[in-house]
Amino acid sequence: MCQHTLIFQIVQVQLHCADTSMPRYETLDDRILQSLDNVEPASEPDNPKETSEVWQRLLNFFDLSPSAIFILISEFFEKLAYFGLRAILVLYFTDALQLSENKATSIYHVLIFLSTTFTILGAFISDFCCGRYRSILIFSILYLVGDIVLSTTAILVLIGDSGVGSYIGLFIFTLGSGGMKSNVLPFGADQIDAKEEKRYRMYFSFFYFSMNLASFIAGISIPVLREDVQCFSSDCYPLAFGVTSIAIFVALVVFVLGTSWYKIYPPTGNLFCKVVCATGSALKNKMKWMMNKKATKAKEHWLDWADSGYKQEIINNAKRLCNLLALYPLLPMYWALYEQQGSRWTLQAQEMDRNVGSIKVKPDQLQSLNVFFVLFLLPLFDGVIYPLFEKINVLIQPVTKMSIGLVAAGFAFFIAGMVQLQIQRWQIILPQPEGVTELKIFNGALCKLKVDFLENHFVMDEQMLSPSYSIPIDPYTLHITPVNCSVPPMSESINFTMDTQNKSTLFIAQDLKTRELTVTQVPDNIVKIMDNSALLRIFPLLGTGLSSHNRIVKLMCNPDSSEDLEVRPLVPSAYKPVQLGRCSFEVSGDNGLSFIPVEGEVELKEGGAYTIILHQANNTEAVTVSLHIDSWPKTVSVLWQVPQYLVISISEILFVVTGMHLTYTQAPFCMRSVAMAAWLVTKGVGNLIVVIVAESTLIENQAVEFFVFAALMGLISLIFFVTTRLHKYHPIDTSGEKEVNESNGLNSELNTPLPYSSIKNRTHLN
Repeated sequence: MCQHTLIFQIVQVQLHCADTSMPRYETLDDRILQSLDNVEPASEPDNPKETSEVWQRLLNFFDLSPSAIFILISEFFEKLAYFGLRAILVLYFTDALQLSENKATSIYHVLIFLSTTFTILGAFISDFCCGRYRSILIFSILYLVGDIVLSTTAILVLIGDSGVGSYIGLFIFTLGSGGMKSNVLPFGADQIDAKEEKRYRMYFSFFYFSMNLASFIAGISIPVLREDVQCFSSDCYPLAFGVTSIAIFVALVVFVLGTSWYKIYPPTGNLFCKVVCATGSALKNKMKWMMNKKATKAKEHWLDWADSGYKQEIINNAKRLCNLLALYPLLPMYWALYEQQGSRWTLQAQEMDRNVGSIKVKPDQLQSLNVFFVLFLLPLFDGVIYPLFEKINVLIQPVTKMSIGLVAAGFAFFIAGMVQLQIQRWQIILPQPEGVTELKIFNGALCKLKVDFLENHFVMDEQMLSPSYSIPIDPYTLHITPVNCSVPPMSESINFTMDTQNKSTLFIAQDLKTRELTVTQVPDNIVKIMDNSALLRIFPLLGTGLSSHNRIVKLMCNPDSSEDLEVRPLVPSAYKPVQLGRCSFEVSGDNGLSFIPVEGEVELKEGGAYTIILHQANNTEAVTVSLHIDSWPKTVSVLWQVPQYLVISISEILFVVTGMHLTYTQAPFCMRSVAMAAWLVTKGVGNLIVVIVAESTLIENQAVEFFVFAALMGLISLIFFVTTRLHKYHPIDTSGEKEVNESNGLNSELNTPLPYSSIKNRTHLN
């Protein structure tokens, strides 16, 4: 989020870059009159539309123009949609589209990369053919169409569609959002009088505030709509996406309503191409000189080899830009860590206990912690921490702050790895070596049993569940011998074969009437439970298996509702998703009409897989319940994620904000938007790094992956620190404030002022 800080400063510079005074502009009314001759330009442009006295006083109080107000409101609703969709996107991939965590992570980061890339596309379209106003309208419409397609196809996904339409909608959404980013903020700055710096600062402050306020509100509210409202018995992603579509529509309407107040500039040329051509020329001539065995005298800098047709100002700007860009190859690794807040860290939160007191936190709401910490810590750093360190001559150089920010990002991922270890300790079912699986045995007989199989020999008490035994996949023979009790004759040897994919439990039951023993092999749960439920299976030791009808078990986990589960006596049921909470049971009698209360209660927690044993005592109606945990529930509190979010927020202030300041102060005056484009490219490359790691599946253990990222960040921090020792600092380039002969970067304006005209300034023709 903080990368917008530099953009604010860049826009201020761009408005000076073409001329020391504000360039002329046109309104929509002017275009109608452009074909008329003898138009006398006004000396200074008036406000395109008059405002009421009360409204104008309010605007003067905040030092804002009416046009800026419309843009700020539009930006708020646009960011509400953007951050709202991003907050739930990775869960949409895993829950609705049924993608794996690695695939969801990859697609999420590819979309961010595309959005970053399309910002450059939006800037070029604006400069070369459409201008900022028309570009914003075009990309806003694409933005809206993409979100509508996504919300519509989300309905089809919930009823069984493949989800191809969702990917199409996301691509259009990404194209629209990326194309807008490079135009909205500069267009808003166009509305501010360049001679009044106070008004710039006020506008930038409101723009930044509206953006982060929208991000915070979206991060809290959109996940609530997703989870707390049900659509087709699933999380209501169509509603969440529909709300973001409405937000984009409101943003577009507000933007169009302000048209009469806007100052609109025409499209311009681009300096970036000249710099690229000059750089290419220098490289070509340098190579020729080296191939000719350095026949002529060497030049001070390799860019001095550019053709003589390029002005020295362009060469000097290229030198300064290259000095800055030399630091950028190491930056993508930071973004690779930072952007995982919306993917890996959200998936991590989904595996944790998200009950905080009486509040249940959504996994996609945790991303709002980053916004909260940055908004709180940024004034603290600027107003307190930095001044204190400057007094003792510490944290003076920007690259020093950035180096510490890199280390902090690595430490945040070290914390995330430690948290993940605790999660995996309880939740993740670790794979067995090839050819080996696990077996448990439950004794539901009325007496002790001696069990022998393979190398294992032990005696089990009644109602006892054995620990897990690692056994080979090959067939094996189980020997069961009653201890001090009489049962009808049974085969001493029972042959079983273990499944290569599943762990199993052998349930041994004894019929209360015939006294016979039965052995049933049932597969255990082997997957993580990611939704808000628990899995429950019931082993009903109820009476006789000769009964002609099944029994009904009434599960009551809250006072307002209950679930009826049908079971067959002495036969374990399959796993079924059930309610959460402290639950009691009732069992239907033999006649199927009355229900018998079960003695005891059990607590079912989110993410757990449980086996419930309902045991009916011999010759009685009394039924008792016992609980066995097959897979541990989510026991690690989500509050353990707070430290890693706090540390990554500190790293953002130290690295991102400072890095933008470095880009602004070290870039040539009229090429700061080019430097900003390079900064955005590092962010896109960082997202690609995450995609490569996720798709390679070289690291299957998530905790290990976090530790690898932390170690790589530590190595990059060391290299970056050494590299910065060679970086040459330049004073801030203010040459553009005196005279600029070339247009500025990706978002430059024409040097030649556009004659301004309006109806009341037009000379009437005779």
